[in-house]
Amino acid sequence: MLNIILGLLFAALGIVFVVTWFSDFLIVLKGSLPACVALGGLLAIFIGVSTVKENIREKQGKKEEETKKTTEEK
Repeated sequence: MLNIILGLLFAALGIVFVVTWFSDFLIVLKGSLPACVALGGLLAIFIGVSTVKENIREKQGKKEEETKKTTEEK
């Protein structure tokens, strides 16, 4: 119950502060938005490279299993 009351209090204070200092809020938002976009892009690149490496490893593992099966059948 205390968490709900504190959450409502902080949400109300946050709204009051944003309305009171809206111009300052916009300045901070303008300054932080390019950094957030750049970091998001770097994260996307990292995840993409990781996925490609994982796919390559899976393909190599499947090829090795196929070669083992063919050699065992002979």
